[in-house]
Amino acid sequence: MAVSFILRTEAWELSVLLFVLMIVFVWLGNLSGKFWRRNETAASSGNTDEKSGFGSLEAGLFGLFGFILAITFGMSGNRYDNYRNVMVQEANDIGTVVLRSDLYPDSIRLEFRKDFKAYVEARIRFYEAGRNLDKMIQSKNESAMLSSGIWKRAADMSKQPNMLIPSNQMIPALNAMIDITTTRESTLKAHIPDIIIIALFILALTVTFVAGFSSTVIRKKDWIIICGFALLTSLVIYVTLDIGRPMRGLINADVGQSAMVELRGMFTD
Repeated sequence: MAVSFILRTEAWELSVLLFVLMIVFVWLGNLSGKFWRRNETAASSGNTDEKSGFGSLEAGLFGLFGFILAITFGMSGNRYDNYRNVMVQEANDIGTVVLRSDLYPDSIRLEFRKDFKAYVEARIRFYEAGRNLDKMIQSKNESAMLSSGIWKRAADMSKQPNMLIPSNQMIPALNAMIDITTTRESTLKAHIPDIIIIALFILALTVTFVAGFSSTVIRKKDWIIICGFALLTSLVIYVTLDIGRPMRGLINADVGQSAMVELRGMFTD
């Protein structure tokens, strides 16, 4: 599956690019405004009312930009929560099947726990892979192979008359552990649509261009405010992008990953 430029690029790189472009667009807007006003002054003999209503347009653009930013941040936050919840749910499902393996005789129990231990390690490697796609695919295939073997053993045990009680307990829990992988994959593939990110960037650049255009003179001290606004905007957008990438960003879903790592404690006996 093809990965878009926005998804391939790190959040901090996009934010730095946006910061630089916002400064440039303020400067370009100011140059355009000076050129426009100079021509208008020459054509209208210095009429100063040509900007009537322009402030309302600028305020509307700022409001629209804030609205889109709020929507994007909300989508990223929801994805972060969903991903963390799926990780915790998967850890709970694995913990349940590990405990239910104790219902079997010792010989079968040890085989189950051996495979579950390998499965947990494969899942931990998957969540620790980050941007390493090869490592993610390898650990994903390994866990799929292990879960298939575990299911086959449980299915074979269910055919034996003396295994009816443990099988009735194990099969539903094992089915939930396998089903959560589909939910996990869907959550990983879900991301903020590129068109929303592009619209956010376009609005940010439009707002800065209009702000520069409407300013008759930008003094040196004004650049401090402009740079501060661009920096804060870039930081907020960075957080918005990064929180929507819980496996590769600085803001990781560490609560869910910790729950998976804690499963190692079930195999210390």
